[in-house]
Amino acid sequence: MKGIWIGILAMLALSLTGCAELKELRVETSEQKALIDQLHKDNQACRESLEAARKQMGQTERELEARKDEILSKDRQLQAKEEKVKEQSHAFARMQQAMKAELESKQVALKELEGKLTLTMVEAILFDSGKAEVKQEGRDALEKVAEVLKTVEGQEIVVAGYTDNVQIGERLAKIYPSNWELSAARAISVVKILVADGVNPKTLNAAGYGEHRPVADNDTLEGRAQNRRMEIILMPVRE
Repeated sequence: MKGIWIGILAMLALSLTGCAELKELRVETSEQKALIDQLHKDNQACRESLEAARKQMGQTERELEARKDEILSKDRQLQAKEEKVKEQSHAFARMQQAMKAELESKQVALKELEGKLTLTMVEAILFDSGKAEVKQEGRDALEKVAEVLKTVEGQEIVVAGYTDNVQIGERLAKIYPSNWELSAARAISVVKILVADGVNPKTLNAAGYGEHRPVADNDTLEGRAQNRRMEIILMPVRE
């Protein structure tokens, strides 16, 4: 009988040990499952973070490419401006040489300022008083000017006429009602001669300002003589 109880106790002990091991195994399995789940979550988070980083990198690369294109475009624009400035400086030097005699006699003046090259010609070399037809002396001078102007590139040419403030006389007013009409007619006459001498008409503009932009005092003979002028202005073509 005692032996039976010992056997029963032994079986019970073995059974309890097995249950404990099973419980421990179940605990370990649950912890492993939780760990695996966490690893899956961490892996998904890493994937999402990597994808976000790739998108950000792509955006950054596109921005850098756009910035590069912008810099290249500005470089090209700067080079174009430099070329136009260089062209204008060359035109200035050529004009100085071509108009050497007229510059020395003070019949014309030449200046380069604020991106513009301006050749100023006094009325006396171009026109008789109250007339818009260019006289022979003026034609000879404009032929020299045209030799330079027809070689320049990337420049816009404005021919502008100006007068003093003396009002048009009654006889002349039938042709030119005001100084505006006279100055504009003179500018157009100069443009026509430049075109005939080979200057590209697409680069030319004519303007008449009358007495409204004086450079000297109209109360003196000398001042009025300075105001009666023709300006030929070169400036870079606007993009």
